[in-house]
Amino acid sequence: MDNTYLETLYDLAKELNTADDIPGMLDAVVNHLPKVLGAHYCSLFIRNPSSGELEIKAHNHLDIGEDPFIHVGSDQESIMNLVVARNASIIIKDIEEEIGVQNKEKYDTKSFMCILIKHSGEMKGVLNLADKPSGGFTKDDMVIASTISELLGALLARTNINTL
Repeated sequence: MDNTYLETLYDLAKELNTADDIPGMLDAVVNHLPKVLGAHYCSLFIRNPSSGELEIKAHNHLDIGEDPFIHVGSDQESIMNLVVARNASIIIKDIEEEIGVQNKEKYDTKSFMCILIKHSGEMKGVLNLADKPSGGFTKDDMVIASTISELLGALLARTNINTL
């Protein structure tokens, strides 16, 4: 692991520490974590405790528009629902070959990583990272994203999710 990688991760930690509120912290994650990992896109979905649906709370997509995955119900085909059903985070090198889901045109690569956000075994949300060039996501990437997800799980467990 090189120093630039660690410095970028440290910048993320500093931004989290200086954020004014929870939405600011979530924005810091989706804006800085892709820089740490060399990915283009990041989105953070939180499970609505009433409906059980995953709802987007932060993202760095400039062109998200009318994306149908702003709210993800359990009946929709999505990588997030696959991860929730398996109760395990995943790395995908080629979304079409490994999962059978058509890649969206906005992505340059077919690489994807989906990390569960949990607290004490309870699923709180999902952190998605997509479009990493140069071979896709690695296990080291998963460790870093999972560390951030653990911290998010602790934060969300202490937050009224309905107010986000």
